[in-house]
Amino acid sequence: MNKLVKSIAFTAAAASMLFSGASLAAEKIGIVNVQSVFAKMPEAATLQQTILAEFKDQAAEIQKLEGDIKYSIEKSKRDEAILSKKEMEELAKSIMEQRQQYETKGRALQQSMERRKMEEQQKIIARIMTAVNDVAKSEGYDLILSQQSVAFSKPDADISAKVVEQVTKSK
Repeated sequence: MNKLVKSIAFTAAAASMLFSGASLAAEKIGIVNVQSVFAKMPEAATLQQTILAEFKDQAAEIQKLEGDIKYSIEKSKRDEAILSKKEMEELAKSIMEQRQQYETKGRALQQSMERRKMEEQQKIIARIMTAVNDVAKSEGYDLILSQQSVAFSKPDADISAKVVEQVTKSK
């Protein structure tokens, strides 16, 4: 009797493995290279220019500060012999204040630009993910994986070109 139970359990386990393997083979799996799709989008190509244009006034202000610092440093070197000690100290103090202002504004501008860049990239990635979902539904894929997480795939599993087409079409 014990032998019969073991035999039935073994048969059931073998059958379940057989059916689970068959069900996995029936699934349609696709691969997408999100970075490649991102790079091929026209919005990604113009992203940097858009951000620079948006922050051009602040960048110009920082460039002006840089020019002022250079002028002050040149003035202190050039006029060192004719300026009094007090005037040189005031000029040195002015240069230090300008440098601090330059660093503070430069850091703030860099952070603002990076934040805006991330916001725009997230919008583009959301569009890409919508296109991936659309392609997966229309092509009957059960699973879509990122190419970066896959060691090997057949070339026909890559749906990146279809995603690029879908995302540019949905614009």
